[in-house]
Amino acid sequence: MPARIAAGLGLSGCLLAIFVMQQRRRPVPIFDPAVFIRPVMVGISSLLIAVSVGYWAVLVYLPPFLSAAFGWAGPSVGFAMLFATLPMLLLPPYGARLARRWGWRRLFATAMLALLAGDLILVLAASGWLPNAQVVLAAAATGMLLTGIGAVLAHPQLSSAVVALVPPAQAGMASAVTVVMRQAGFALGVATLGAMLSGDGTAAGYAWPWLVAAFGSAGGLIAASMLLPDHQP
Repeated sequence: MPARIAAGLGLSGCLLAIFVMQQRRRPVPIFDPAVFIRPVMVGISSLLIAVSVGYWAVLVYLPPFLSAAFGWAGPSVGFAMLFATLPMLLLPPYGARLARRWGWRRLFATAMLALLAGDLILVLAASGWLPNAQVVLAAAATGMLLTGIGAVLAHPQLSSAVVALVPPAQAGMASAVTVVMRQAGFALGVATLGAMLSGDGTAAGYAWPWLVAAFGSAGGLIAASMLLPDHQP
């Protein structure tokens, strides 16, 4: 599986390079690669990938993890998933308010820190180091809740950040690019986490996928801290 992922990433990179070269030859390019020269756009793209890997891809593997860890099925798993998904339904308005109050850098750094903490707690829940099932359950619920909070603080605000931080002439193009980055990040995250899954059917087999998700979240935290401005226009 890792070899297939590497081959797929290599092919995608080649296709992207060919497309970029074609666009540079056009007097009016459909896509201007110069958009990515801006640190702000690099930061936003990194955040999109980080959220896709650290949250959305994690959602794909949470149900089998919960089944392996606690022997749950059907309704029990669905109810437990609310810890990770309810924040997406309840908290989006607060993210917009915090963006105005804190600015882009602080908002997204806080979101990525919550996402990173949640992923790391999930690693702990899958590690087998915790003393009993009750503690594992508490860790899993806390990790899921934190990933949901981190994602809801970041994900809805990324589109607004693109429009606000990219020059108006490039806003439409940049917005289209963010859609591609979301999908690419999700596909990459699902494939990578799946490749790291041990396949032994135990909860411990999910420790490495959750660690990969944590690395993705850490990358988003670095990007938010270094590449985004403090203020919100």
